[in-house]
This record gives sequence, structure tokens and C-alpha cells, in this order.
Amino acid sequence: MRDEPDPGNGPAATPPYAWTPERMRASRPLPLPSRPPWPGRDGDRARLPAAALDLTAPPERCRRAPEGARVWTLLLPEQGPAEEAAGAAALTAGERRAYAGLEPGPERRAWAVVRGGLRLLAAAHLGCSPDRITVLDGPCPLCARWHDGTAAGGDGGPLRLSWERCGGLVVYALSTTTVGVGVVRLPEDGDPAAVREAHRAARLAAGRRALIRGGCAAGPGVTGDRSVERVAVPDGYGAAVVRHMSGAGAPGRSAGSL
Repeated sequence: MRDEPDPGNGPAATPPYAWTPERMRASRPLPLPSRPPWPGRDGDRARLPAAALDLTAPPERCRRAPEGARVWTLLLPEQGPAEEAAGAAALTAGERRAYAGLEPGPERRAWAVVRGGLRLLAAAHLGCSPDRITVLDGPCPLCARWHDGTAAGGDGGPLRLSWERCGGLVVYALSTTTVGVGVVRLPEDGDPAAVREAHRAARLAAGRRALIRGGCAAGPGVTGDRSVERVAVPDGYGAAVVRHMSGAGAPGRSAGSL
């Protein structure tokens, strides 16, 4: 964003010069993901807001794909039997069989809420039942790494998605273009150099995931213009989201530095 003008140069009708949402959008020299004009702050760096996912709440129906990237967090220690049941109800028949084969306990509950939560988020944007959505994610068949995923169902899609679990935190991201999420634990001693290195690791992880599936075969030159943003997540964790600003996987320069 450009520097704020001198208040004396603002319109005479509204002194001093005020940053309205319209003026903020007009001042941006490059397209950016949509976000509130008052994001949370971490030092001098703005962070992309993230909503806490509640599996037991009525689904937020949104038939329009998210502009930019929308992010949600899920704290696994806070999930109980009700959230586990809601997550299990959103699974496909095959996923339910896998879920039923797990030993009851924290990991079984985590499996249901993580996978079910992903389906509930996709369903809210695709407008169909969670168990009827086709989700393609997981390791890439070419290189075994986790690239971006897709979800499709009903009349919508494909919707780009990425998620990652780190300890007790899960971060999901949905976008209209290729997207990747990276999550790390921050050092407990708060050493500034170690914190910076942890955030860098999150950005690198997100960048590796923000690659269209199969794009790894085209070599490292396939990147496209990218947006790199830190995410507002609970204390003790750091997270980043990387997404393509234009055609997913198209050749081009990188707009964000990893």
C-alpha cells in the first residue's frame, strides 16, 4: 500500500484526510486478497484474519467462491463428542469406514473433525451435501508431496483448498486459485531470531503446497504471481498462506518473497 498522504493534502471537505475502504482500494497498486481495512497486527506486519471453525453451528451457506483466500482455524483440544459426531456425519461412506476402524480416542476424534470440517467448509461454498463433494487432496501422485487440493460438487467448483495440522492446531484455506498453508510451532522462549526462522519455515511450507497438482513435473519455473500472507492464529503457533494471484500454475514472476 502506498504511504498515507500528508493530512494537509486531503480534501477540504473532510479534514484531516481519512482512510476509507474506498480510498484504500483505490490506493493499492496491485490486486490483493480481500480483507478488512483493520486487520490484526503482529508487530508492524498485518495478518490475514482467521475464523474459528465450529462444526456444530448451522452451516454458513455461501454460494459464491471466496475472493482471495478465506482461512479458518480448528483447535483439536477444544473438540468434544458433539464436534466428533458432526464431523463424522459429513464424511463419505468410505471415510466413515476408515473412521470406524480407528481405536476410540483423541486421534479418532481428530480424524473425524479434521476431515469432516474440511467437507463442511467446502459444502458451504459449493451448496451441496458434504458427503456428495469430491475432495482431491493428499500427496501428489508424481512427487508424493502435498500440493493444493480441490473440492467439487453440485453446480460449483472446483474450489481450491489447503489444510495443515500442527500439534493441536489445524488451519484451512479456501480460494479460487491455487493455495497453500504452512503452520509451525513458535519457540517457547520467544527468541526473536528463532521466531523469525519459524515464520519463514511456515512461508516456505505454504509456498511448496501452493503448486497445482502435477505442476511439480514442469519444474521450479512454474510459479505465477503470488500473494504471501501471515495468518492470525492462536498463541504459540505461526501460519502463512500463499496463493496464486492469476492463472494457477502459470509461468511468471513471484510477487511475494519466500
